[in-house]
Amino acid sequence: MAELPPVVELVFSEPVSPAGAGIKVFGPSGHQVAGQVTSRGRVLSAPISSTETGTFVLSWQVLAADTHPSRGAFRFSVGHPSANPYSYLLASGEIGTATPFGFVLQALSRWVHFVGFALAFGVTGYQALTPRNDRPRRLIKAGVILLIAAEPLALLGQLASLSFDGDTAIAVLASGFGRLLALRLAGALLVWALLALESPWPVLGVGAAVAVIDGASAHAIPGLPAAGLLLVAVHVAATGLWVGGLAAYLTDPDNRFGRYAAVSFAVAVVTGLLLAVAHIGALHALMTAVYGQALIVKVLVIGAAVAVAVLRRRRIEFGLLLAVIAAAAVVAALPPPR
Repeated sequence: MAELPPVVELVFSEPVSPAGAGIKVFGPSGHQVAGQVTSRGRVLSAPISSTETGTFVLSWQVLAADTHPSRGAFRFSVGHPSANPYSYLLASGEIGTATPFGFVLQALSRWVHFVGFALAFGVTGYQALTPRNDRPRRLIKAGVILLIAAEPLALLGQLASLSFDGDTAIAVLASGFGRLLALRLAGALLVWALLALESPWPVLGVGAAVAVIDGASAHAIPGLPAAGLLLVAVHVAATGLWVGGLAAYLTDPDNRFGRYAAVSFAVAVVTGLLLAVAHIGALHALMTAVYGQALIVKVLVIGAAVAVAVLRRRRIEFGLLLAVIAAAAVVAALPPPR
């Protein structure tokens, strides 16, 4: 281009909010030339001013409405191309919308959270339907500890996917992600307090609320945000009851577990299929998109778990279900194809 435009404008596929500065534009000399960022739904814009000519590097980082982080960078030139000290931003490796390290931390935090959810609420659900036994109670406490531990990991995953600086940390904590993080922590601490009660139902009530919070932080279904939230909440709750129920069964076997597992499994499968159809869209995306490939792995592991369950090899089934949760954590951290 012949001259620097007065404003740079980025248009996204869904509503976003800036994370930290949101947009930075570095001139050929390395000076930051972008002004205050303005956010309007799917549009992020910032004024830019510089008398330099040469190559400029623009970096951006945002949080989507569903709390998932995203960042990127590109270059443009005014006049003849030149060197730029921030060109290294263009070569940063990414998986979807996160850095590799950030992606690993996001997936790990989700795995820890989902396992904690299963132990805290799935075991409680099993206890509600079987004779009282204190042995599975240790599993519930372990689940609460995992629920608490997952949140610092989730925060680190967000920052690693964006940048480790004070402005970004404040923006992340003040965002919808930060509010949902606080609500999940509050839910875990409330469960710890409710363990003093004899009745499991207050704990299950908190579990339902945490499942809804998980739905609010999941990938939104375009045009149907409320339906997506509800489907994810039911899917998370059913999966947690299935996995946690099996963990409790291994500690305190009861013949009623078969019916309990069948119902929770059926609900988990139906809601999972509906979510897959909503996010995948075209069938070819199953093979061409990383999200679809991860989903196929999840389905295959679920199939193996079901086969083992038919053979009543419950310990192997539990190990496979932990792998199912790992696959689900990867799917949740990946951006669905658009």
